[in-house]
Amino acid sequence: MNLELRLNIYAHEVRKMLEYWLKEPALQKHEEHCEWLEDIVFHIKDPMTDVSSRLQNPPDFLFYMIYVDNVHVGFVEAFSRPFDFYGLSIDITSICIFKEFRGRGYVREALEMLVAQLFDTFPNALHISCQTDLQNKPMVTHLTDLGFIRKDSTKIGEIYLYDRDQNMLKEG
Repeated sequence: MNLELRLNIYAHEVRKMLEYWLKEPALQKHEEHCEWLEDIVFHIKDPMTDVSSRLQNPPDFLFYMIYVDNVHVGFVEAFSRPFDFYGLSIDITSICIFKEFRGRGYVREALEMLVAQLFDTFPNALHISCQTDLQNKPMVTHLTDLGFIRKDSTKIGEIYLYDRDQNMLKEG
């Protein structure tokens, strides 16, 4: 399996993200967020039009398309949160695998790749955070197995953190 996190994003991929969000009630985005994504691709006729420059905005936010053996299987959305309670954080707000590709280990592998890439992309980040519902047992397992530590609870779910220092210890 050859999993890639791609930063170049094309119109057809944005349309697939929107379609996915509309079908997955637990992951539906705020109306303004969907409108922003729709505005990016609304007038674009060619599905292979590169929209990366309109979508990627590090250090504020970054999208990755998840590909396995050149097949688009999902996406990741990450945001910089400079004012969270634990210091500068990169928040993995969505890591989504399309329904027909679930159960193949793609989330775990994408999370492993994200840890290194997000710290490289956001050099001032102290940690990576990810929020999930405790009912999402596979995600909780992936996060804890990779070294994320449960830090807080909200009405939406549990917040897990992965500290930059942990990453440096693994590399060293």
